[in-house]
Amino acid sequence: MNADYWEKRTVLIRDAAVRMLSLSGSEEVDYWRNELKSNRRNSREIELMTWVEKAVTLRGRAHYGGMNEVAEYVFQFNRSSEGKLLKCGAIAFSKSEDGALARQVIDRYVAHT
Repeated sequence: MNADYWEKRTVLIRDAAVRMLSLSGSEEVDYWRNELKSNRRNSREIELMTWVEKAVTLRGRAHYGGMNEVAEYVFQFNRSSEGKLLKCGAIAFSKSEDGALARQVIDRYVAHT
C-alpha cells in the first residue's frame, strides 16, 4: 500500500498510538483479510464469527508490521435485499502495549455500525 492510500484512509487516535483504517468495499476487505491471515505468527490464533439474519461479522487479531505490532480487526459481510454481498470493516493497528486501546476502537466501530 502506498503512502497516499494510508494518508487518505487512516485516522490517528491518541497521539498516533492507534491507527484506524476504515474499509469500504469488497476488494479492500478481501485484500486486508488475506493480508492479516497470512501474517499470523501463531497458527492457533482464531477469528470469531457471529451470524445474524443476512449478516456475518468476523473479528480477530493478528501481528502486523514489526515484532511488537498488532492489528485488531472486524469485517462485516451483509446481504442486501437483492442478494448482493456487501463488505465493510475496520482495522486498528497498534503496538502490543496499546492493544487494549485498539480493541476499544474496534468495539466502538462495531457499536456504531
